[in-house]
Amino acid sequence: MKNALLLMAYGSPERKEDIMEYLTDVFGGRQPPAFSVEETENKYKAFGYKSPSNKILDQLMERVKREIVDCEPILAFKHWKPGIGWAMEKIKEGNYDKTYVLPLFPVTNTSVQNSYIESVNKHWAERRMGGKKFSINGMTQAPSLTDFWVESIKNELREGDFLLFTAHSLPYTEEQERKYVDILREWTSEIAKRSGAASYDLGFQSRGTYGKIWLTPSVYDILDRVKDKGFKRIVTAPIGFLYDHLEVLYDLDTLFGNKVRAAGIDYQRAKMPNDSDYMVKAIRECITEVENVKS
Repeated sequence: MKNALLLMAYGSPERKEDIMEYLTDVFGGRQPPAFSVEETENKYKAFGYKSPSNKILDQLMERVKREIVDCEPILAFKHWKPGIGWAMEKIKEGNYDKTYVLPLFPVTNTSVQNSYIESVNKHWAERRMGGKKFSINGMTQAPSLTDFWVESIKNELREGDFLLFTAHSLPYTEEQERKYVDILREWTSEIAKRSGAASYDLGFQSRGTYGKIWLTPSVYDILDRVKDKGFKRIVTAPIGFLYDHLEVLYDLDTLFGNKVRAAGIDYQRAKMPNDSDYMVKAIRECITEVENVKS
């Protein structure tokens, strides 16, 4: 039996010269606005115009290929190369019995459904592809992912710390993203309890510069609430993400971290799953779970 595992991510340019091509794709082929070009270039400039995410995902793919031997892993990006259309052609040519579709985002939300899974569904129908397709929106059902965060937080947390869980804000009301918010709150409660956190909260980060409606509270709202409460450090745990990229390294560690330090509080972040053993196990657990649900 031949199976494919399609892993999907947002995508990241690899050189300064790639930024305009990348942003043009993000904006649907339109000329990207000046504010977005400036914002993106500032982020990438801070890291030598190269996000570590591409290397991390390459390493993850190598590990998955070695350790999940009954699937051929295929990596595709929403806004970079190789794209989702390319991946669908590869899957069609491979004539796989089963295809597992897994966007690399930990928490179920409508943006993942609409931008990744529905895109695959459209390509699948247009190409009249055969075989079974299993789509996975969210990874919080994987015990190994929860275990990772408990261990990662325990390694950083000390007495007198405030633990701040973070996830990507989305341009919707809380009611529109009820499932996303509820999963995050339940998950953070479990992880905080298991990691022994005395004080914690959930804040949303990386709000875009467009639109008026975004999920709250922001990480900055949380900082305002706790900055005068006597905490020695704020330890962040970006559970809404799976690997190091600029929304973690720049939006959180640099911009928010500087605000924390300016308030006279030390800042520390828990390590990300990246290409760890836990991450590979979590992917395997998601495959097993979706099989069991559909059987």
